[in-house]
Amino acid sequence: MQVVEFHGTGKESSGQPKAGTPVMPISDLLEATTLRVDEHPMLLASGAYVLATDKLVGQDPLIWHEESEEVHDWNQLQISQVHDRMLEPTGLQLYRVELNDGEESRRADKHSKSEWNSELLRSRLLQFRTELCRAGLEQVRQHLSARISGGQSTFQHQLVKGMVADILTTLYMTETWPEDQLLSVKPDLSSDRVHAWMHEELDEAFRQIQRLGGGFGYLRQGVSAYIYAGQLVKNLLLAGKGDHS
Repeated sequence: MQVVEFHGTGKESSGQPKAGTPVMPISDLLEATTLRVDEHPMLLASGAYVLATDKLVGQDPLIWHEESEEVHDWNQLQISQVHDRMLEPTGLQLYRVELNDGEESRRADKHSKSEWNSELLRSRLLQFRTELCRAGLEQVRQHLSARISGGQSTFQHQLVKGMVADILTTLYMTETWPEDQLLSVKPDLSSDRVHAWMHEELDEAFRQIQRLGGGFGYLRQGVSAYIYAGQLVKNLLLAGKGDHS
């Protein structure tokens, strides 16, 4: 995905539009959707990578290492920051984590495992990705509402409203799937398959948002930052079976 720099006045890198209701910064969205155990953030290491913010790291996070199925204190692991220039406008930090040989982990008897199993943590990241999509849509809505085409707000055009309706349907689906009666009566559908399907639907929603935004959708410090963060989350979840670079 190719993006362009934008340093215009009145635009904050955290996602504040020039007018209208401010869109929540990306780092705040991650912090709001992060699971907490005994007041500590619980972060998922799917594969070798963890996504965090400076605030979360400062709160002594716990790391659920999916491969070893163990929970660790942040300072029990070998952690190095991965520098990604595209993350600069987001407030997110990407870290590579490795287990220390012979280091004892916090075991399940320290915390109830029902609080922090992999499925729940993956669901929190799915929720985070959903909120990124919603925030991106709001940014585009504000951008198009301020533009006039054919004597009316561009946002009111039928084609635009149809695309927005498709995105809202996806957002509703990802929010309500735990109560979905169809999924609940089909035990042969694993949560992994359901999550994979929902991430594919979110992929299409992000593409629609970028198309709706036109050139605005490719500004590095605008909608594009939300789209990039959303793709990174999906890559990290997939990295549980491979590697991320």
